[in-house]
Amino acid sequence: MALIPAQRIFHHVTAQETSVVELLRKHFHLGDERIRELLVLGCIYRNKVRVFEDCPLPRGAYLRLHLQPKRFPTDLIAWSERVVFQSKDFLVIHKPAGIPTHASVDNAVENCLFQMRAALKADLYVTQRLDQPVSGLLLLAKSKKAQAQFNQWLSDRKIQKTYRALVETEPQAGKHIHYMEPSERSPKRLSVEPKANWLVCELSILRVEPVLLDHHTFYQIEIQLHTGRTHQIRAQLAALGSPLVGDALYGSRLKRWGSSRIGLAAVTLAWPSGGPVTLSESALKELWNHSK
Repeated sequence: MALIPAQRIFHHVTAQETSVVELLRKHFHLGDERIRELLVLGCIYRNKVRVFEDCPLPRGAYLRLHLQPKRFPTDLIAWSERVVFQSKDFLVIHKPAGIPTHASVDNAVENCLFQMRAALKADLYVTQRLDQPVSGLLLLAKSKKAQAQFNQWLSDRKIQKTYRALVETEPQAGKHIHYMEPSERSPKRLSVEPKANWLVCELSILRVEPVLLDHHTFYQIEIQLHTGRTHQIRAQLAALGSPLVGDALYGSRLKRWGSSRIGLAAVTLAWPSGGPVTLSESALKELWNHSK
């Protein structure tokens, strides 16, 4: 049986001439099937460049190896059926919860961007990002020019986004403004008072209604997002004392869907040259009914 190291990331400098496959066989004692899997997923970097096939390694070559990559069930999804809108420049899909928007450092394949490119046999580019456990409308550009245009609209606040969220306690409707510490760490830290260099976060809670699910009362809310910070909705709702159902990172103690999803979905999207695009009524009705 092949020895698979438990450590997630290895850094290795070759002491002699070899190849990626031979190194994984002899130094890490991996079998050929496991090696093929790691190469297909893009888990190996040679001199900081991702490699997808065997290649020679001169003495002194530096490798970063992700031998325990995070996996996502992309093979269970009919990706071509996720398309809800197309134009000359853009494509909007219904992103499933539990799948990353784009490649991660240890997995280049099991994500929405790669899978849609493969399903449609077309070049596509990320314009916005939905967190892995979030579902809903995700817009991809069909060219780098369209991607740049959409990014400019984002900067100019010309993109309109509406979300539905399922929260544990009733929040107050209206506009809410917080300030986020500019840090890569999560969970994000917020302040109700402005602080030097902290980023403004602004959203409006448009509607709040109680929802009875499995004999428990939750609150479904509709949110209009005015700024697009990382984890903004998750952090702001937690700061308001109404964390998203299932969002353990921001204080939720309820695991209605396991760890693969949280109670947040992007439901409408509009931009200067298109939309609004809205999730279908059947999709909206099914948002919170999944047990996993």
